[in-house]
Amino acid sequence: VSEYVWPFTERRLAMDLRSFVLRSHALRLYRSALRAARRAPPHSRDELRQMIREEMERHRFATDPQQIRFFISDGLQRLKGLNILLGIQGHD
Repeated sequence: VSEYVWPFTERRLAMDLRSFVLRSHALRLYRSALRAARRAPPHSRDELRQMIREEMERHRFATDPQQIRFFISDGLQRLKGLNILLGIQGHD
C-alpha cells in the first residue's frame, strides 16, 4: 500500500512564499520607479522610463534569493537618489 504524499511540503511552500514576497518587493520597486519618472522633466521622462525598464529586464530571470535581495536593495537606494535629485530640481 502506497502512502499519498501531499505535493506541497513545508519546505516547498516556504520557498514559494519567499519567492512570492521577493517578487512583490521587486514589482513595488518597479512601480515606484515609474511613478518617480513621471516627476522628471518632460524632455527626459521617456529615456528614464526606458532605463528603468531595461534595468528590471536585465535581472528578470535572477533566481538566487540573496542576489534578488541585493538588486532590490540597490534599486531602492537608486530610487531614493532619484527622488532626492527630482526634489532638489523642484520637480515634486
